[in-house]
Amino acid sequence: MADEIKDALESLTKKLDGKFDASAIELKKLGDEIAKQEAAHAAEVQKLNDEFKSKDAKLIDLQNEVKEIKAKKMSGGMSGKAITIKDILAETILEHKDAIMKSEKGPMTSFDMTKTVGNIASANLSGTGNNYISYLDWKPGMEPTGQIHFRDFVRTIQSDTDFVRYPRANSPIGEGSFGFIAEAAAKPQVDRDYTMIDLTLKALAGYAIVSRQSLRNIKFLQSWLPTSMLDQLRDQEDSEFANTLVAAATGSTSGTGITNGTTNIGKLVSSITRAIQAKYNPNAIALDPAAWASLLLNTETNAGYNLPNVVTIDPSGNVRVLGRVTTPVNWLTGGRFIVGDWTKAAIVESEGLTMRQSDSHSSIFTTNEVAFLLEVTEGLAIYRVNAFASSTFS
Repeated sequence: MADEIKDALESLTKKLDGKFDASAIELKKLGDEIAKQEAAHAAEVQKLNDEFKSKDAKLIDLQNEVKEIKAKKMSGGMSGKAITIKDILAETILEHKDAIMKSEKGPMTSFDMTKTVGNIASANLSGTGNNYISYLDWKPGMEPTGQIHFRDFVRTIQSDTDFVRYPRANSPIGEGSFGFIAEAAAKPQVDRDYTMIDLTLKALAGYAIVSRQSLRNIKFLQSWLPTSMLDQLRDQEDSEFANTLVAAATGSTSGTGITNGTTNIGKLVSSITRAIQAKYNPNAIALDPAAWASLLLNTETNAGYNLPNVVTIDPSGNVRVLGRVTTPVNWLTGGRFIVGDWTKAAIVESEGLTMRQSDSHSSIFTTNEVAFLLEVTEGLAIYRVNAFASSTFS
């Protein structure tokens, strides 16, 4: 084996044409270092021999110490045989045999071990859907929001329980009346009659189930879900309370005896008029957006688009009928409008809006999902049903 390495060394020395000069220098340094270590070990052995002799030590002790030193020498990677530069160079050549043999076919460049390096890009992530994705946070433009809700027209009252009772004066309110009296005459007696109205508050609620992985990777879900679910809850609240109010409203919209009282604008003016006659002060008008548009595009005979003086539009685009703001709302449809004194109704809540989340619903604990629950316990109290009038545009 040694002869083969020697022959290979001589052959390669000729072919490489001095390319290993630098390596030979390094190997020579390594050989010198090994020789230096061997000399140091020999000096240490001699020192111990002299020391044991001076102390009249037994020969067996001396031998044991020498063996221990040699053992340390062997454990440090030193063999009993001296390692020459030729041996180390032969071992290195055998290790890089394949690369050296390639040099016979052409010039060597760092043992031909380099390759073209490319930039790290999304393409480095192989497989479908392996790219990292960054989502923007939730913004209002991600879904339709911003509409005017039913609760924007009325106040909110808190209740300690879900069962509520409130009084509503009868109509007429009672027997007897006030009157002027003559001196020493008996004064008239009046009374009051009320009907107690029972209202049971109910939970308006809904929930959504989301995987934890989605919450981790789609960042906007954490803020979007509560906002989006709240908007959806308010939409349902609008529909429920609007239907309740329209069904309960008994205020008159009659245009009888009122000039042009049956036109679209006439219906609004007639409703305001009848509410005033019933001792109310209607403060706002909610109407279907299509009815609102019809109001704006009113035409008069031989005059084109023209509004009577009772309808005005301010620079901000607010449309008023006799000073009452008309507001288009998406919870009224079919050309419907509500004219009313909105102080005569209120939303009653026993439990305000709450958002809860849990992984204990059904089997979602084992499926690594989270349930988001949004709810409010409430009802609509209508103190005076004849304070509201509702009809539709033709």
